[in-house]
Amino acid sequence: MGKGSDKERLKALIEKFNMSSIITLSGQVPMETYYQKMANCDVVVNPSLKEGAVTTAFDSMSFGKPLICIDTGGYTRYFNNEYAVVIPRTLRKEVISKLTDGILHLTDKDLRIRKGEMAKETGKQFGWQQKGHLIFKEIENRYKQFQLNEK
Repeated sequence: MGKGSDKERLKALIEKFNMSSIITLSGQVPMETYYQKMANCDVVVNPSLKEGAVTTAFDSMSFGKPLICIDTGGYTRYFNNEYAVVIPRTLRKEVISKLTDGILHLTDKDLRIRKGEMAKETGKQFGWQQKGHLIFKEIENRYKQFQLNEK
Protein backbone atom coordinates (compact mmCIF):
# COMPACT_ATOMS: atom_id res chain seq x y z
CA MET A 1 0.00 0.00 0.00
CA GLY A 2 1.08 3.55 -0.52
CA LYS A 3 2.72 5.39 -3.33
CA GLY A 4 6.34 5.63 -4.22
CA SER A 5 8.84 6.03 -6.97
CA ASP A 6 9.71 2.30 -6.97
CA LYS A 7 6.26 1.06 -8.02
CA GLU A 8 7.06 0.39 -11.69
CA ARG A 9 10.21 -1.56 -10.85
CA LEU A 10 8.29 -3.62 -8.29
CA LYS A 11 5.50 -4.33 -10.80
CA ALA A 12 8.09 -5.58 -13.29
CA LEU A 13 9.63 -7.88 -10.67
CA ILE A 14 6.22 -9.25 -9.69
CA GLU A 15 5.46 -10.03 -13.32
CA LYS A 16 8.96 -11.44 -13.98
CA PHE A 17 8.59 -13.94 -11.15
CA ASN A 18 4.94 -14.70 -12.00
CA MET A 19 3.65 -13.57 -8.60
CA SER A 20 0.83 -11.26 -9.66
CA SER A 21 -1.76 -13.71 -8.30
CA ILE A 22 -0.35 -13.40 -4.76
CA ILE A 23 1.11 -9.87 -4.62
CA THR A 24 -0.98 -6.74 -5.01
CA LEU A 25 0.35 -3.20 -5.23
CA SER A 26 -2.76 -1.33 -4.18
CA GLY A 27 -1.22 2.13 -4.26
CA GLN A 28 -2.49 4.87 -2.00
CA VAL A 29 -5.71 3.87 -0.25
CA PRO A 30 -8.18 5.71 2.02
CA MET A 31 -7.44 5.44 5.76
CA GLU A 32 -10.47 3.21 6.31
CA THR A 33 -9.11 0.72 3.77
CA TYR A 34 -5.64 0.95 5.32
CA TYR A 35 -7.03 0.14 8.77
CA GLN A 36 -9.09 -2.77 7.39
CA LYS A 37 -6.04 -4.22 5.67
CA MET A 38 -3.93 -3.73 8.80
CA ALA A 39 -6.55 -5.48 10.94
CA ASN A 40 -6.78 -8.42 8.52
CA CYS A 41 -3.09 -9.02 7.83
CA ASP A 42 -0.88 -11.54 9.63
CA VAL A 43 2.41 -9.62 9.53
CA VAL A 44 3.56 -6.12 8.58
CA VAL A 45 6.71 -5.94 6.44
CA ASN A 46 8.63 -2.68 6.13
CA PRO A 47 11.71 -3.37 3.98
CA SER A 48 12.64 0.32 3.78
CA LEU A 49 16.28 1.31 4.24
CA LYS A 50 15.32 4.76 5.48
CA GLU A 51 12.82 6.25 7.89
CA GLY A 52 9.87 5.36 5.69
CA ALA A 53 6.56 4.04 7.00
CA VAL A 54 7.20 4.87 10.64
CA THR A 55 3.46 5.25 11.23
CA THR A 56 2.88 1.83 9.70
CA ALA A 57 5.46 0.31 12.06
CA PHE A 58 3.75 1.70 15.14
CA ASP A 59 0.32 0.85 13.73
CA SER A 60 1.51 -2.75 13.51
CA MET A 61 1.92 -2.64 17.30
CA SER A 62 -1.50 -1.14 17.94
CA PHE A 63 -3.10 -3.81 15.73
CA GLY A 64 -1.08 -6.57 17.42
CA LYS A 65 0.83 -7.55 14.29
CA PRO A 66 4.48 -8.57 14.30
CA LEU A 67 6.72 -6.30 12.23
CA ILE A 68 9.52 -7.37 9.92
CA CYS A 69 11.85 -4.44 9.30
CA ILE A 70 15.42 -3.48 8.54
CA ASP A 71 17.30 -1.81 11.38
CA THR A 72 17.59 1.79 10.24
CA GLY A 73 18.88 3.05 13.58
CA GLY A 74 15.88 5.38 13.86
CA TYR A 75 12.39 4.20 14.75
CA THR A 76 13.62 0.60 14.82
CA ARG A 77 15.27 1.25 18.19
CA TYR A 78 11.76 0.78 19.63
CA PHE A 79 11.49 -2.73 18.17
CA ASN A 80 13.24 -5.95 19.14
CA ASN A 81 13.11 -9.60 18.20
CA GLU A 82 10.77 -10.47 21.06
CA TYR A 83 7.82 -9.03 19.12
CA ALA A 84 9.30 -8.19 15.73
CA VAL A 85 11.96 -9.36 13.31
CA VAL A 86 14.61 -6.64 13.14
CA ILE A 87 17.11 -7.32 10.38
CA PRO A 88 20.61 -5.84 10.60
CA ARG A 89 21.51 -3.54 7.74
CA THR A 90 24.31 -5.43 6.03
CA LEU A 91 25.07 -6.57 2.50
CA ARG A 92 22.14 -6.73 0.06
CA LYS A 93 22.22 -10.53 -0.26
CA GLU A 94 22.27 -10.94 3.52
CA VAL A 95 19.35 -8.56 3.99
CA ILE A 96 17.30 -10.40 1.35
CA SER A 97 18.14 -13.73 3.00
CA LYS A 98 17.18 -12.42 6.45
CA LEU A 99 13.90 -10.96 5.08
CA THR A 100 13.12 -14.38 3.64
CA ASP A 101 14.02 -16.06 6.95
CA GLY A 102 11.84 -13.58 8.86
CA ILE A 103 8.83 -14.23 6.65
CA LEU A 104 9.29 -18.01 6.89
CA HIS A 105 9.82 -17.74 10.66
CA LEU A 106 6.45 -16.03 11.04
CA THR A 107 4.56 -18.69 9.10
CA ASP A 108 4.31 -20.37 12.52
CA LYS A 109 0.83 -19.19 13.55
CA ASP A 110 1.37 -19.62 17.31
CA LEU A 111 4.63 -17.66 17.17
CA ARG A 112 2.99 -14.96 15.07
CA ILE A 113 0.15 -14.63 17.58
CA ARG A 114 2.55 -14.47 20.56
CA LYS A 115 4.72 -11.84 18.88
CA GLY A 116 1.60 -9.87 17.91
CA GLU A 117 0.32 -9.90 21.49
CA MET A 118 3.73 -8.75 22.77
CA ALA A 119 3.82 -6.03 20.11
CA LYS A 120 0.40 -4.77 21.17
CA GLU A 121 1.36 -4.74 24.86
CA THR A 122 4.69 -3.01 24.17
CA GLY A 123 3.03 -0.49 21.85
CA LYS A 124 0.93 0.85 24.72
CA GLN A 125 3.97 2.68 26.06
CA PHE A 126 4.26 4.69 22.85
CA GLY A 127 0.83 6.36 22.90
CA TRP A 128 0.32 10.12 23.08
CA GLN A 129 -0.90 9.85 26.68
CA GLN A 130 2.40 8.29 27.73
CA LYS A 131 4.40 10.74 25.62
CA GLY A 132 2.54 13.66 27.22
CA HIS A 133 3.31 12.28 30.67
CA LEU A 134 7.03 12.04 29.83
CA ILE A 135 7.08 15.61 28.48
CA PHE A 136 5.26 16.85 31.61
CA LYS A 137 7.79 15.09 33.86
CA GLU A 138 10.71 16.56 31.93
CA ILE A 139 9.30 20.10 32.21
CA GLU A 140 8.57 19.57 35.90
CA ASN A 141 12.13 18.33 36.57
CA ARG A 142 13.68 21.23 34.70
CA TYR A 143 11.47 23.72 36.52
CA LYS A 144 12.53 22.27 39.88
CA GLN A 145 16.18 22.47 38.81
CA PHE A 146 15.63 26.08 37.72
CA GLN A 147 14.13 26.92 41.12
CA LEU A 148 17.08 25.35 42.93
CA ASN A 149 19.51 27.37 40.84
CA GLU A 150 17.61 30.59 41.61
CA LYS A 151 18.11 30.18 45.38
